[in-house]
Amino acid sequence: MEITTKEMEAHSNSISDIKVDASFRKIPKNAICFHVWKIDEDRLEAEPKSQYGIFIDDCAYIIYAASPVGGYVNQHTITREVKSSSSVERFIHFWLGEHVSEQKRSNVAHKIQELDSYFSNTATEYRETQANESPRFLSYFKAGLTIKSGLLLNSPDVNRLYQLYGRHFLRCFEMKSISWEHFGADHIMFLNTAQHFYVWIGRSSSNIERRNAIELANTHRANSEDITIVDDGYEQSMPEKQKREWNSFLPLNQRVVCQSSSMIEKTVCNKMKIYKCCYRNNRLHLDQLDVVIPTKDDLNDSSTVFVLDGIAQGVWLWVGNQAPQQEKTSALGNGRAFVKKKKYPYNTPVIRVTEGHEPMEFMRLFPSWNSESGDSQFSLKPSPTVLGKFDSLTLCQRPKMAADTQLIDDGTGERKIFRIVKDQVIEVTANKTTVFVTTSSYVVQYSVVCNSMNTSDSESVGVKQVIFQWNGVEAPADVTSKAEKFAKNLFENVTQKNMFVQMNEFDETPHFLQLFEGKLIILHNEKKVFLQANNSITNNNNINVLQNMQKTDHFILKIFGDATYNAKAIEVLPLNNLNSKDCYVVQSEHVWVWCGQSSTGDAREMAKKVGSVLGENSLVMENKEPREFWLSVGNLMSQTLIVNGLNNCNSAASNGSASSGLSPQGITNGSLSGIATASGSMQYLQTTHKSRWQAQLFLVWTQRGKFFSQEIMGYEQSDLSPESVYILDAGILTYVWLGKYATASEKEKYLSLAQHYLETVPMARRPNSAVAIIRQHEEPNIFKGFFDGWNYKHWQNYVNYINKRQIMAAVSADMETPLTNGCNGSNMCFNSKLPPALLNNQKDFDRHQKYPITILQQEIEFLPPEINPLKREVHLTHDDFVSLFHMSFWEFDDLPAWKQQELKKKHKLF
Repeated sequence: MEITTKEMEAHSNSISDIKVDASFRKIPKNAICFHVWKIDEDRLEAEPKSQYGIFIDDCAYIIYAASPVGGYVNQHTITREVKSSSSVERFIHFWLGEHVSEQKRSNVAHKIQELDSYFSNTATEYRETQANESPRFLSYFKAGLTIKSGLLLNSPDVNRLYQLYGRHFLRCFEMKSISWEHFGADHIMFLNTAQHFYVWIGRSSSNIERRNAIELANTHRANSEDITIVDDGYEQSMPEKQKREWNSFLPLNQRVVCQSSSMIEKTVCNKMKIYKCCYRNNRLHLDQLDVVIPTKDDLNDSSTVFVLDGIAQGVWLWVGNQAPQQEKTSALGNGRAFVKKKKYPYNTPVIRVTEGHEPMEFMRLFPSWNSESGDSQFSLKPSPTVLGKFDSLTLCQRPKMAADTQLIDDGTGERKIFRIVKDQVIEVTANKTTVFVTTSSYVVQYSVVCNSMNTSDSESVGVKQVIFQWNGVEAPADVTSKAEKFAKNLFENVTQKNMFVQMNEFDETPHFLQLFEGKLIILHNEKKVFLQANNSITNNNNINVLQNMQKTDHFILKIFGDATYNAKAIEVLPLNNLNSKDCYVVQSEHVWVWCGQSSTGDAREMAKKVGSVLGENSLVMENKEPREFWLSVGNLMSQTLIVNGLNNCNSAASNGSASSGLSPQGITNGSLSGIATASGSMQYLQTTHKSRWQAQLFLVWTQRGKFFSQEIMGYEQSDLSPESVYILDAGILTYVWLGKYATASEKEKYLSLAQHYLETVPMARRPNSAVAIIRQHEEPNIFKGFFDGWNYKHWQNYVNYINKRQIMAAVSADMETPLTNGCNGSNMCFNSKLPPALLNNQKDFDRHQKYPITILQQEIEFLPPEINPLKREVHLTHDDFVSLFHMSFWEFDDLPAWKQQELKKKHKLF
């Protein structure tokens, strides 16, 4: 791909010695801070802190944020200098309003180069556009953004119309005119007049948006008596005084409300394309690399620039340390040229990062960046406490340790195990040694241990039970479906505080494996196995357990993991190689524990534990195998066995020796050679505990059948709204947090939300990763530990939107002028404590799209596709319904069916 200079956005690419603006030179170079400047023609003006979060749509702004590495700052951050030895991450954002001039765009490009040069070109640069700001940018302004119209700045007219939307970060846009054309069912509108303040609630807006809008209205209007809530379709229900004023600005006879907003829907894309920048004949060319899953090694040339194209995630420019100065300063311009060449939307994010200063958002695009770089800052690896054991009481009292280890307790609690096969649910006897079959699903009901009489410790643990669902990779769909139904039923009907964890084979969580102390055995099919547990024979029903004199089936297990929280034994079928880094347990006429010479001592201990539960066993070290061992292994292999890369035929085996060296057919990229399963999932099996990045928090929802998510960076407990559903992605486990006041649909479809997230997350990720479902007020310690200073009483005084409206309606009932809609169009009052819009929501009336009467009275073939011809009346607004039927829908719905049909025929709605 070739990029010409015409396609590049204006940047001063040839400046060799950039003069830095005096405003920038005032910033301490080694300080944690946050600053905002506005570009006013050719001048740079520092914004006062009181104006942070307020932008003008025909201006350009520069935001500089400096935070500790891995930390976050916001608009309230106070500048503080740090030691020169402390690492600081720098971010420069330039924000472009919708109506910004070309001159201001050019000026801001020059100014960010000055600021970047002041910090030796180490900052990450973001190009932000109005209404499409990055998650990091939004994280600076927790109270939301207000965008003012430049056309109205000097207008003497004090009357204003604002459009609001945004579930977490509320955006408030000042409209250039007061007109019905700005109204949409997805939005909330503010009409601010000299005498009054109106909050218009679109029927398709979410409750969290409505609640936040009312709180914002209270900051706009100090006197709450001046605020009137107007529900979409109930405008005629306003008190007469307010209705007359509303009509003077927005005539109700001209009412037109857009059914759905032009919401920016980002393309679902979790694949990345990488291009290398090269100059040929003085022209910039982009050569695409042959990459499936990007790795850090793909950025292998520090003397140039790489372009990473993720479309929805934006266009990233990675600049090598040894790249020429001109390429560093022109990177953003080249990124914009790339966007134009690809004909991507104008608001496509463009971000420039520099080698050695990559932010977390960039590194997450490379699934294995942290393991490649050896950076343990974000790794997840439990660290044993005193005596090498995890103490339940310590995990109760220290949620952060529980989160780091992903262990709720030490796994010694009581458990019930259910095996799901075809149409049966069989309870099996639980002991510390359990055999699972990969063609089945299992449900484990576990009681959490907290060895403390202290109430606060119990609160810290958060849950009394955990419901685990484990699916074998070869389990049929009907079996996994039945297991899911059974597990969900336990989760939703157990009276104790609990959580639900759904996982698949090879994605077991640390706490689940801890229940079995590393002795979980996974077989490909049912086998006759002799288990020795506490010197007795235990029948756990999911396998055939024999008496001592009976013959057991032969199989070989490979040991994965090196501790009780990450270890399991999986059957290898067929056996093609013995890897020097691993340990194996062979069940034949005798039990053998084979340890490779490069295996760790911890792994060997776990192998010996598995061997001991299968019976009397012999430990065999690599290169010291007796002849009997090779004869036993020979009965299990289907082709020539490879040990350390060399073939061992029967004659070699009879010598009981093996040459040194590593097997070329051993573990490669975490996959196990020689195993073929129906699903092919074995390729993802990892020999060690997985590592993760910092946990990420997302607000998730569905709207008109489409899934949406919004990342909340620098999250705190206060970012969890009880009226929403959130996903906390901790890498090894994806948590779905259900707010107490989330919609019934969201509470029912929690697994679907998790699946949608895993399928669209912008990084290589298995869609069947482990998922945990938790409810508000029932958060386990392994979840709370990801939040600093979790406060158990945080939501004690929380008032949700419905209750807030009830309170306002109750107050207005005692006042001469009501604040909310209290009566319908026929002057027939409903319960004064509950607005009619909320009452009718119980009948789903307001959840249907609304259309004018004339459209609904058309012939069937001309009706919009989503309208049921037999239920046209539900698509009327409340006001139109009352004008036709002279009663509310609430009253109409209580009429006999024959009477309803008669009325609908009369008004041509049947």
